Amino acid sequence: MTMIEIKVYGSPREIVDDDLRGHSAVVIDVLRSSATITHALTNGAREVIPVVTPAEAGELASRTGRGVSLLGGERDGKKIEGFDLSNSPAEYSFDRVNGRIIVFASTNGAPTLVRARAAERVYLGGYNNYSVVLQRLIDDDRPVVLLCSGKLEHFSMEDFVCAGMFVEGLLDGLGARAQRSDSARAAQLLYEKYSSDIPALHRECSHGQFLARIGYDEDLEICARVDTHPIIPTFIEGKIKAFRLNGTPLTEVATVPA
Repeated sequence: MTMIEIKVYGSPREIVDDDLRGHSAVVIDVLRSSATITHALTNGAREVIPVVTPAEAGELASRTGRGVSLLGGERDGKKIEGFDLSNSPAEYSFDRVNGRIIVFASTNGAPTLVRARAAERVYLGGYNNYSVVLQRLIDDDRPVVLLCSGKLEHFSMEDFVCAGMFVEGLLDGLGARAQRSDSARAAQLLYEKYSSDIPALHRECSHGQFLARIGYDEDLEICARVDTHPIIPTFIEGKIKAFRLNGTPLTEVATVPA
């Protein structure tokens, strides 16, 4: 019986490329890039291109063509000056993003996605698309890295709890084949403590309190919804594209407002 190792990293500063090679990696940024990018792709965005800095985003959008691309992201939780969209999933509506390319520069999620490129497969996961990403990890049949974006490369409880939910699901799906790291065990224990009320956790954690203070309290609830968008955002050659669990690209099926 081949064992499947499950590892959780509390922030991208904890990893080197060798921790990722040969693994399926899930980047988790609960508040809010996981939900924002999932909403954008569900609502018809052609692709999302994560970049590290706003300057890089502006240059790439100019090369892509401002007629087809939108700039999305934030600094200090708020929309960057000159950008079209912030990092609030509510802004990425069908009317706004359908058919567009999103060049995305968030403080935490986008750099972590770029950081994860050494993995064999890189997915973006959160509560909104939990079950399909979980099943893809099980189907991949390779060791798993759950990479929390954290905040400014430091630990954030909301990402770690979501990673714990994935650990619990992987244990159920893999059974005796699952082998957890100590951090994976810790994440699962923390998830068990908060699993009955994730929105309450988002209101209590430091980043959730910060977002509420600057006017994004609605996002805390949106980001806690489980299985609202059954797509798998997959990071391939610098671009995030949406796939169904059966491997069908979302662009090949009818797209309707989410």
